[in-house]
Amino acid sequence: MQLVKINSFIALLFLAFAGVNVASLESDREQDILYSSLGRSTSRIENGVRIITLEQDVKVTQGSLEITGDNAVFESEAESSTINRVTVTGSPANYRQQLDPGGDFIAGESESIYYYVEAEPIVEFVGSAILRSTNDVISCAAIKYFTESRFTETTGPCEGVSGRSSFSNPPGN
Repeated sequence: MQLVKINSFIALLFLAFAGVNVASLESDREQDILYSSLGRSTSRIENGVRIITLEQDVKVTQGSLEITGDNAVFESEAESSTINRVTVTGSPANYRQQLDPGGDFIAGESESIYYYVEAEPIVEFVGSAILRSTNDVISCAAIKYFTESRFTETTGPCEGVSGRSSFSNPPGN
């Protein structure tokens, strides 16, 4: 998987003309990772790892997966540019992904979001983490979400609600 930088305006035009057909979770992994930012970007190689840093209002997408925040760091193999991890930080950083063609989404937020691009992609939320699905909400110090199996691992303290779409009084408020 290689990085593709696009202009935000061009991306919006493309999405507008491409129609509403949002890729389902199963096809997200097959898509390129696209990114945009309003600020500067830098790149360097350390110990065989290419590190690209983006600043100011970043957006990272792969199919229906979308992560937004203040800054992003991409880590990839220097030789092949194969992405291993994307880290997005923000106040908060946000995640959203379509679960199925029926339109169910999962969304989350935290201080930092780590997206591991592996055999089974993992989205890890660290720092005031909240993960919301159609019927469940969980809030923990950290949440690791396995995107294909839809399993989670959490680090407490945690609290949650099952069978509802949102907290009536979200933790931290």
